[in-house]
Amino acid sequence: PLPCPANAAEWFIHSRDSMMKVNLGVHFNAMLAAWTRLETACGFENQKVTLPSKGRPEQVGRWITAARGRRNQPDPVVHDTEKYGIQWWRWWDSLQPEWRTKEPDRKTWVVGGEYGADWDSLAYWGVNGLLSVVASLYFWGCAVAGEEEETVEEWECAINNVAWMME
Repeated sequence: PLPCPANAAEWFIHSRDSMMKVNLGVHFNAMLAAWTRLETACGFENQKVTLPSKGRPEQVGRWITAARGRRNQPDPVVHDTEKYGIQWWRWWDSLQPEWRTKEPDRKTWVVGGEYGADWDSLAYWGVNGLLSVVASLYFWGCAVAGEEEETVEEWECAINNVAWMME
């Protein structure tokens, strides 16, 4: 991933360092780099609004309640990666702008082509924003390490989707 910017906020440094404890590979690192560029462009500002939580995986809520890992508690563990993946995709689906289209399989979002004009449904940065999405993928990635190829590919698809949106 990109080096941590010199002007990064404490919350960003802690979160980013925490999500680099486990090497989750090039796809995850590319997404971390995209997130780093996005937060840098937003000046590491904390918005007063929060990313919608309806349908969010429960592990993310527990992590937020535990001060986003700053209370020296272990990261949430995903025990059922299939269930988590279903829940994650439902949450991600609910956050998408209306103009965004899905692949013919109706499961994943199209990555590539032109961006739509309105990304307001995902314009949440800072500690209450896309950090939750990045952390959710970190928890999922730690759980799928060493699992069947299909399970890992679904997680990588999610990572690529988020990275594309952040670019």
